[in-house]
Amino acid sequence: MSAFKLILSDIREGILRNKRYILVPILCLFECMSADINLNMFKAYGGIKSPTTFLDLIAELFHGCDPITKAPDPSTVIALPYFWIALFVFAVFINFDYMHNDLTQFGIQVLTRSRKRGAWWGAKCVWCIASGVWFYVLFLLTALLFSVLNGYDITFTNTPDILTITADRSVVYLFKGAPDLTVLQRVWLLLAPMLVLCTLNMLQMLLCLFCKPMYSYLISIGVLMFGVLDDTPAAFSRCAMTTRSDWFYEEAYPAMTGMWICLGLIAAVIIAGALYFKRYDILPDKESVSYTHLTLPTNSRV
Repeated sequence: MSAFKLILSDIREGILRNKRYILVPILCLFECMSADINLNMFKAYGGIKSPTTFLDLIAELFHGCDPITKAPDPSTVIALPYFWIALFVFAVFINFDYMHNDLTQFGIQVLTRSRKRGAWWGAKCVWCIASGVWFYVLFLLTALLFSVLNGYDITFTNTPDILTITADRSVVYLFKGAPDLTVLQRVWLLLAPMLVLCTLNMLQMLLCLFCKPMYSYLISIGVLMFGVLDDTPAAFSRCAMTTRSDWFYEEAYPAMTGMWICLGLIAAVIIAGALYFKRYDILPDKESVSYTHLTLPTNSRV
């Protein structure tokens, strides 16, 4: 089987036939409703008459929170971004067991017949990134439909007054003000969550070569939550907290550094996985052996 056919097979089985994606628009709808309530409150509080834009909605959906470990005072309570966490927890969950299931079932036949381990791993990497992109596309399309139905301006700009209130909610950092975002910054605002999601998916897939899917999933969630707790450069999940970056605050998480960390991690996973998979034992473990292999012959006596 060629590499192209392997990629098509993974996309068909791991994405197009994955029924978990049906829940993505539902999750997005609830998140958009919550963000819409907040935006309306901000506008009423600030007496803002300007229309809300689609990019304002995205900024509110992914505003995130301050790092909990840097609360200025023990009595200061930093609220967890529950909707933000729920989004990524579910996004990582959608495909957490696909590679393991494929590797212990039909994937073994493909590997033993084709003997193309590099092509098999490369196809899985393409599928893993494509699954993150597809999740985010579904999410954005649902948010876009919500914006149209609620009278938002469908433009690739922010409303400065709304963005100022949306961003200025930190008790840790010094707010610099909502800048007049450049095209690059707007693209970052829109696509940074997708980059973080793809990075988490890739890390989880690599971990599946060393441990069971549930453990790899929990480790990935731990990496995600590290960005909620701290703002060191290693906490790359803070890239998906789009209004908590150094574009808006003094000494906040560096947006561009986080981007390069994500891209570097994706590249490292591809290379490390390819090297390790060359000597990976593809024989199924005891738990994956079907009980049909243990049945007695029909003419045997007990």
